[in-house]
Amino acid sequence: MPVATDPAVRATGRAPAISPASRVGWLLPPFVLAMYALKPLGPVKDPDAYWHVVAGEHLSQTGQFVLDDPFGAATERVWILNQWLPELVMHWVHAAYGLSGVAFLLCLGSLLVGFSVYASCRRRAAALPTAFLLALVFIALSGSLSPRPQLVTFALTAVTTSAWLLTRQDGRARWWLVPVTWLWACSHGMWFVGPVVGGVVIVGMWLERRASWRAAAHLMLVPALSAAAAAVTPVGPRLFTSPFQVGGVTAYISEWQRPGLTDPAVLAALGLVVLAVVDLLRRREADWTTILLAVAALALALTWARTVGLGAVIAAPLAATALQNLMRRPVAPAPPRERVAVGVTALLSLVVVGIAAPAVAGTPALGPNGLDRTLDALPKGTVLCNDQVDGGWLLLQHPGLRPTMDTRVELYSVEHIHAYLGFVAADAGWESYPQRTGCTHAVLPTSAPVVPRMRASGEWQVVAESGGYVLLKAAR
Repeated sequence: MPVATDPAVRATGRAPAISPASRVGWLLPPFVLAMYALKPLGPVKDPDAYWHVVAGEHLSQTGQFVLDDPFGAATERVWILNQWLPELVMHWVHAAYGLSGVAFLLCLGSLLVGFSVYASCRRRAAALPTAFLLALVFIALSGSLSPRPQLVTFALTAVTTSAWLLTRQDGRARWWLVPVTWLWACSHGMWFVGPVVGGVVIVGMWLERRASWRAAAHLMLVPALSAAAAAVTPVGPRLFTSPFQVGGVTAYISEWQRPGLTDPAVLAALGLVVLAVVDLLRRREADWTTILLAVAALALALTWARTVGLGAVIAAPLAATALQNLMRRPVAPAPPRERVAVGVTALLSLVVVGIAAPAVAGTPALGPNGLDRTLDALPKGTVLCNDQVDGGWLLLQHPGLRPTMDTRVELYSVEHIHAYLGFVAADAGWESYPQRTGCTHAVLPTSAPVVPRMRASGEWQVVAESGGYVLLKAAR
């Protein structure tokens, strides 16, 4: 009979009791992952999703990655398709399955984000704390899980952060991050997060004396080559300037505003950072890598609404390590039953989504859908004064029409945005906006303050009204 090696067994002569949490803990991560897949299912309500499909269609037809916008009637800046890879996928899926296919992509992308966070945390913590952290990250991402290419950034941030934390442990350069960054740079404008995380970890390793100057310089080749790889995507070097195109108009974009401290998403992200900080204080050691990553995660969570979830994804593996340290137990690899449960749950969740999507997501969740026939009857090239939220819907559903505003805000001048806001709000001089943009028709929510003013002006005639929207035609 072999000698017992567990100290608890040697001390008591018997194996330690298995807690109820240990018995069922392995079931919880699959359960939370199912939530990632199933919770986002529903009609497509993100206005950006519609023009992303249009971008993919245009690219597939023309091969243009940088172009003068052919769709909007008032766009003034070059359109850089720096998210072209997922946009192509969205177009192909939409062409085959319609909006229900786009909704399925959202659920699949959300599940992949959850799985990436799960793998990052499970490597560093047991099943039960991993499930808890997965739930916190889901809350932090609640405002960002939409059918948009940003899902790629969330998933690859989890993968990249985990990879660099492994490099911190073993000192090995993970060169596969270079082609991953190339794919990332073809998918979303925030691809640079990966090289930045790498640089932060390398600096932390040097401060902790885990890496000499020479070793740190060798490791720094990975983020440097990753940035170089981004320069040779089909977009070319203009990829580096595209994020700055939005800089002048961020004040008009809700997701680039500072989030409220009482927002549940912010509280969840802060909770992850707090767990890492508490562990640092308890250990009383200069863990510079954790400190720097926690500061980065905190800054992302508090600075912009769009990056709250990103901060949570970066903080998640730090929080996993912290919880496992508090438990004072080594991390056991996921047992086969847990891995099987994760795979089966993911597959079944996607099957459910695939069956339900046509029924629950086949029609748009926004736009003047009741006016489809009337809008189809308008001459091709008709310029429409419209609500910004409906711009992408018009581009996709009625490609022959030319809206004057949509959520591609970076393509518009500040002057145009001011004029649009004044028009919708019926401010003094609102009449100049239709003249300036060349609108011959307007399709607007009946609740828009400008609609009663247009009705009463005598310059606009009601053509049709349905579903809370009205279509008007200039009398001239």
